[in-house]
Amino acid sequence: MRRFWKVPLAAWTCLSVFALAGGAHAQLASGKGPMDVTADQLEMVDAQHLAIWRGNVEALQDGNRLVSDVLNVYFSGKPSPGAPAAPAAGGAVGSDWGDVERVVADGHVFYVSKDQTARGDHAVYEAVPDIITMTGNVVLVQGQNVVKGDTLVIDEKTNHANVVSNVQGRNHPERVRGVFYNAKTATAPAAGASAPPPAQGTSPAATAVAPPPRPAPAKP
Repeated sequence: MRRFWKVPLAAWTCLSVFALAGGAHAQLASGKGPMDVTADQLEMVDAQHLAIWRGNVEALQDGNRLVSDVLNVYFSGKPSPGAPAAPAAGGAVGSDWGDVERVVADGHVFYVSKDQTARGDHAVYEAVPDIITMTGNVVLVQGQNVVKGDTLVIDEKTNHANVVSNVQGRNHPERVRGVFYNAKTATAPAAGASAPPPAQGTSPAATAVAPPPRPAPAKP
């Protein structure tokens, strides 16, 4: 029998902190600060070591932000010599959960860091080998520069990013495309000069990658 809990927003905090405690190392940023996750609902599937956040999901860590419709977090088991493979009936949910192994975000996925913003339909973080893969109408914006493609792969260890497309050939508009601006051209116009047209960073392509605004803090 599958064992799970569904927790409304008002009661999610204590369970999510419990599940993410211990050696869990889910990373939105290079620092070691805690990951703060909020959503409309949290489901914890004990047998699968799985936590599922649903509805307006937002995860924050060291100033970085991940937004999606659904966020699945898969944990390893916590081995203990002589302990049973599964918790005893009635045991605390998450008591045998270990480190975060995999994080899967679905639906209107946005990842915002200090220097760049990425948007896609689906994203997966694998703790080993520490790689993020984002797919589906991917748009990456850094300053005024914009890159579009079908898949974005980021190696967190090396900070190396790779953008690929599902098509090849010079005449295919769906190929990987990037527009890059020289920083020297971003200076303000001289007095009396007319303002330049909007840069790519403020074009519809860049606006489309803007994540939803953060909700106002709840009143005590």
